[in-house]
Amino acid sequence: MNTPYYPSENNFRLHKWFDFSILSLSVMAFMGLALRSKIVFELPSINYNHLLEAHSHFGLGGWATLTLMVILVKELLPKSRQILNLYQWVLGSVLFFAWGMLLTFVFGGFNTISTVSTLCFIICNYLWGGIFLSDLARVKIDPTVKLLAVCAVLCLILSTSGLLTISYIYFSKSFDAFLYRNALFTYLHFLYNGFFTLAIFAVLFHRISILKKVENNRNREWFAKALCVSVIPSLFITYLWQDPNFWIRIIAILGCLTLLICFYLFLRIIVSIKTIYRYELSALRVIMFISMSSFLLKIFLQGFTVFPIIGNAIFGNRPVIMGFLHMVFLAFVTLFILAYIIQERVLNLQIRWINIGIYLFVSAVVLNELLLLTQGLSTMLVAGSVVFPWLLWLTGIVFFLATVFLILGRLLSKK
Repeated sequence: MNTPYYPSENNFRLHKWFDFSILSLSVMAFMGLALRSKIVFELPSINYNHLLEAHSHFGLGGWATLTLMVILVKELLPKSRQILNLYQWVLGSVLFFAWGMLLTFVFGGFNTISTVSTLCFIICNYLWGGIFLSDLARVKIDPTVKLLAVCAVLCLILSTSGLLTISYIYFSKSFDAFLYRNALFTYLHFLYNGFFTLAIFAVLFHRISILKKVENNRNREWFAKALCVSVIPSLFITYLWQDPNFWIRIIAILGCLTLLICFYLFLRIIVSIKTIYRYELSALRVIMFISMSSFLLKIFLQGFTVFPIIGNAIFGNRPVIMGFLHMVFLAFVTLFILAYIIQERVLNLQIRWINIGIYLFVSAVVLNELLLLTQGLSTMLVAGSVVFPWLLWLTGIVFFLATVFLILGRLLSKK
């Protein structure tokens, strides 16, 4: 297979960090299975709320955030900076406190220890962000890539405002439903639509910039600027659930317009993204197709929530909200990360167990979205069916088995 060479490939102790990432993905899948098992079985020994908090905090922090941190450092910084022990210690601290959040939330929910673990995790994010931005300022890379990377880190820092507010609400026991929900949406928005999205396109555009013959530089520049600008006004779309005032609705409408502009500009640059995967295996191209299609669907759907009849139906329907969040987190972000790890030859698709694991995981992602969407629509139109929890439970089993196969294949590949 004629594979393009990327100068960014190096020995950044890459396999160690991606091994941790694959393990974190498996742990996240296991917790997701436990949550769905709690729904269909009694399991009195499991506290659903505690497990849910652990699942979300660890999935966002220990899997997606940490792995994208590693990818950004590997892709955008010179080898001399990547191999510094400073990054190893900071990334190790992020991983340590992500596991700290996992364990403390599982066994105690929101309490003093879990709050301290969360605060330490946030401080580690700040440390990584400060060090990375300082190094990035001295690197000569495509200005569009640098813009996306800088904005991604700023969004990561801004997302902690929501997490800090949630921690304060629980720690002070001054529960305010409106403040809690807005803080949660702020946290998720700056992570999903900010850090995750901008970091992914920073990596993609960096790889495109390496291929000197790829055109449409101006379109990529405009898309990057529109995507960065859209983060702030589109935040107000998430506040529409509470019947907001006139100005919040106006800013939300502006956010929808910027997202539609992003949608249009992305269609104009999609061919240049395809060039990165021209010589890759068909399985990898399928994964990236699903990931980028999910991104397109994400920004397209976000634009319609500004209409009250649609926004109220979505924000008031838990399966639809969960379907949207899972579409972004699993179909867009997680599949992109897996595609990146495969392209870096950490996961070798020629190994049988890895190949089975990837196909199972992708199938579970698609099935999961179809079930959540169907469940959400059924609750809007008619009474929900009891069969959906069982089907989602079976999908959770497939998710977990897929990650086990990935770990098994990874161990075999080392031999």
